[in-house]
Amino acid sequence: MESTETRFKVVVSEPLSDRALAYLGEYADVVRTDAAGAIDHISDADALVVRTYTQVNDELLDRAERLKVVGRAGVALENIDVPAARRRRVEVVHTPAANTLAVVDYVIAAIIRMNRRFWPMTGFVEGDEFHRMRKGSYGRFLSGMTLGIVGCGRIGSRVGAAAGALGMTVLYNDIIPIELDYDARAVDKPALYRQSDIVTIHVPLDQSTRRMIDAETLAMFKAGAQFINAARGPCVNYADLADAVRSGRISAATIDCHDPEPPPADYPMFGLDDVTLTPHIAARVPQAVENMCDVVYDIVAVLQGRRPQYPAP
Repeated sequence: MESTETRFKVVVSEPLSDRALAYLGEYADVVRTDAAGAIDHISDADALVVRTYTQVNDELLDRAERLKVVGRAGVALENIDVPAARRRRVEVVHTPAANTLAVVDYVIAAIIRMNRRFWPMTGFVEGDEFHRMRKGSYGRFLSGMTLGIVGCGRIGSRVGAAAGALGMTVLYNDIIPIELDYDARAVDKPALYRQSDIVTIHVPLDQSTRRMIDAETLAMFKAGAQFINAARGPCVNYADLADAVRSGRISAATIDCHDPEPPPADYPMFGLDDVTLTPHIAARVPQAVENMCDVVYDIVAVLQGRRPQYPAP
C-alpha cells in the first residue's frame, strides 16, 4: 500500500554533512543547488537551508509561495532578512552555539601568538647560535595585561573566562547588562579602548556595528594596543585599521573576518608587519562545522509543527 505520509521539499543551497542530508531525506525530498540557484527552486519549497552566501531577501521570499522555515547552518544571520521572513510567517532558525569553543580557541591562540613570540627550530643550529638564541628574551607575560571584549555573549564571555584564567584583567562592553561568574569589569567603549592592551570584538553585524572600528575609535585605543577580529568583516574599516598599524597606534593584529570576502589584491591589510590574516577559519574546526549542520533538526521540527530549539532572536 502506498504511503500517504506528507513529503516536504527542502532546498539546500550550501554544503551540509552527509549525516544532515540523510536526516532531511527521511522527511523530505531534498534539492541541492548553490547560493545563486536557490531562487530558481524556491517557489514550491517548504524549507530552505543556507550558510553564508545565500541571500534570503524580499526578492527570494516573494517567490517562496509555500516556504515555512529558513535554516542557517551557522550563527550569524546577516544574509537573512529576518523581519521580511516573519512578515510572511516564515520561521528562521540557526545554530548559535555550534562554533563557540572553536572561536574561543582561535582568539586565545591569537593572543598567545602575538605576545609570546616563539618559533620552531626547523633544522640543525650551531652550538653558539643555539645559546645566543636561547639567551634572548621574547614576548611578554599575558598575566597582568588587560583584554577588552566588545560583545560579551556566548563567545565573548567564554574568551573572557579563558583570559582571566591566564591572569589577564578583563574589561567588557555589551549593549545589554551581562552578569559574569568570573572577575571582569563592565565599562563603556571609550574606557575599554583606552585601557586595553588587546581589544577583541564579538558582535553581530547590524547597522550599529557596521564600521564600528574606524579612525575615530582607533584614535581612542591605548598606544601600541593589539586588535583581533573573529566576528564579522564589515565591523571594521580596514583602510583605517591599516593606517593605525602603520602609525604604531596598533602594534599587532589578527584578522579572520574581512570586507569583502575574499579580500581583493589591493586589500589594505596585506603586507603589514605584525598582522596575521586568516581566511575566515576561526570556526572551521571539523566538529564545529558538523555542529552547524544540526540546524536540520529545527528545520524538521518546524515542518512538523513543533517548536524549534533555536529560533532567530
